Amino acid sequence: MIGSVRGRVIARGADHVVVEVGGLGYKVFVPRQPDGDDVLLHTHHVVREDGQSLFGFASREELALFEMLISVSGVGPRAALALLGVSSPAQLAAAIASGDAAALARAPGVGKKTAERLIVDLRAKVGAAGAPLPEAATSEDEAAAALQALGYTPSEAVAALRGVPAAGKAPTEERVRAALLKAGRA
Repeated sequence: MIGSVRGRVIARGADHVVVEVGGLGYKVFVPRQPDGDDVLLHTHHVVREDGQSLFGFASREELALFEMLISVSGVGPRAALALLGVSSPAQLAAAIASGDAAALARAPGVGKKTAERLIVDLRAKVGAAGAPLPEAATSEDEAAAALQALGYTPSEAVAALRGVPAAGKAPTEERVRAALLKAGRA
């Protein structure tokens, strides 16, 4: 799978960019046009019987929210992209957390029923703070990412890392070990 694309934007469309990487042009669907010509896009690669698509995002937070959105029954990549195109990840997460179906239904292709389904399925995941990933997990925090790879939710990963040395003050392995010991999972 393609996890990210770094290169030069050589073409722009209404809903996509073409990023040249090592002589190959990758068509990447985006919620909004990236700034500048040199980009790093965190991607979600969709493989279907009739083709493949890449969806790209400027941040890991956006990618995580996109993947959360498409986990809901009836919400495909295009609807999730539309949702991210009309709101920032923080605004979208806040709308889900507060139950604001009208705000979600503003996205093209997202009706009232889909908006309500998103709220029911994702409200607990985005949390009361209205953020899909707590602040510490949205940074380049490798320890939070490692804990999430071990099955922690983003909020559990952040909670487990509270009280352990901060990123940059201790090696990632030490921080993960300390968080696991603290949570009693080591």
